[in-house]
Amino acid sequence: MNTPYLHRLLVLALGCLAAAPALAGDPVVTDSRIITEERRLAILETKLASLQMQLRQLEDTKAIERLQQAYGHYVSAGRPADAAALFSDDPAASIEFGQQGVYLGRKRIEQFLTREGARLSPGEIRETPVYQGVVHIAADGQSAKGRWRSLVMGGVHGQDGRWTEGPYENQYIKEGGVWRIHRLHWYTTVSASYDRGWHKQPLPISGPLADLPPDRPPTQVYK
Repeated sequence: MNTPYLHRLLVLALGCLAAAPALAGDPVVTDSRIITEERRLAILETKLASLQMQLRQLEDTKAIERLQQAYGHYVSAGRPADAAALFSDDPAASIEFGQQGVYLGRKRIEQFLTREGARLSPGEIRETPVYQGVVHIAADGQSAKGRWRSLVMGGVHGQDGRWTEGPYENQYIKEGGVWRIHRLHWYTTVSASYDRGWHKQPLPISGPLADLPPDRPPTQVYK
């Protein structure tokens, strides 16, 4: 549902509230014989504020969904600079994959994505669909949390591929009216051979990069 349609729906709903005749189920709002015009106006203004808040939450949720899908697209397409540009300007912004540690700040995030998370060699694919999103917007509308899953299919032509799967636990922040990724944490729950299957040949989870050490160790240690 697009924003112009939601605005039209909001205006229509308010018009109906203001113009509707008295109903048995809603006499207080519509019947001026029961309440004063001032009270009736106050009730309508409260309803309007509630509808406006719901509209903002819908718009924010859709914006975060588009943001997260853009990240998945850029990683799949091997565009690390574009993926890193989706992150916050805050020096505390971070990215963390599995057991590879935490990288802080947009510059380091781009370095990590260029080296590992979004780099594609000739003949290589890394399909990174992002789905099952659940987004929670903070009451002030300036921050949010989101949980997603991704089943990654990767490999190089002529070689065995790899299945990698796990959930994202992310945080978002609004900067200048635009939503940005503030913390992206992907937990690796499955890592296995494409040819033989996850049920026959599990593969070890990647650890920290020797040539690009993380700024912090993994926040949680698991195998």
